[in-house]
Amino acid sequence: MNRYLGINTVHVDVEDLHDLGMGRVEMCLGRNGGYEKRAEKMKRDIELAKVSKIPFSIHLPYIIPEGFEGDYLDVFFLDPDEDKRELSFSMLEENLKVVSELGPDYCVLHFAGIYMDCDEAHPDFEQTLNVGLKRIDALAKRYEVKVLLEYMGSNCRFYDYEAWINHIQPYESIGILTDTGHLFFSSVMHSFDYMKALEALANVSEAFHLWTTRGRAAYADSEYYRKFHHIVPHSGQCEGDEWAFDAKAVLERIARERKPMIIEASTAYGGMSYFYEGIGWAIDLIGRSIT
Repeated sequence: MNRYLGINTVHVDVEDLHDLGMGRVEMCLGRNGGYEKRAEKMKRDIELAKVSKIPFSIHLPYIIPEGFEGDYLDVFFLDPDEDKRELSFSMLEENLKVVSELGPDYCVLHFAGIYMDCDEAHPDFEQTLNVGLKRIDALAKRYEVKVLLEYMGSNCRFYDYEAWINHIQPYESIGILTDTGHLFFSSVMHSFDYMKALEALANVSEAFHLWTTRGRAAYADSEYYRKFHHIVPHSGQCEGDEWAFDAKAVLERIARERKPMIIEASTAYGGMSYFYEGIGWAIDLIGRSIT
């Protein structure tokens, strides 16, 4: 049983973790069905993990306030509009009140948001950023929940991975989660070296999300992302064959940190057989890398 490697609950049931050889799980609402149905499943998954003594994390949000509009993963902590910022902080506090009673190892939070046009006015962005981080750290401390901010490069004012490290590392109750796929897309959009960035972030990250894609385009410009979304890491995935990165090298590097690693992939590419083959390959590779 690999206590570092886990998977989210979108495509795998908690009951299957032992048979898969995984020692942890990340709870996530996903997108299958209405909110009430998804929230009930997440509640059952958390209860089962606790009974089975399986370490778990929670990808926020768990609670979506009535009347919330937009995608449930949308966040506005760094928005120019103060009212929108307050909406995100209010939603975060409502979630932390609930999850603080559930005992996750940590929670994952989208933080930077999607802001691709830096021609738009955003006065005092640096102050907004610093105040936002302080407030999230204070909320995490108040409710005694570790909150990991998931690295993404979709904010044109806050994508530099060194800036992420410098701004976030000093805090006690928040930290960084590095997502292998989002880091790749950021490297495409902002023209930096993927492996150099991974090395820097791996040294300070407290957890990881694992998935990949193909091609050299990002998000909506990526045919593979539009069609398959997150693809499970798998043997044979290398840059020479148009994969985003060498999956073996990336997983081996991350495994050296001995931190939680969550496979965050869909079953669209290659079907269930490819999906489970990738899981088995990752378990074996990571197991050998940490012995």
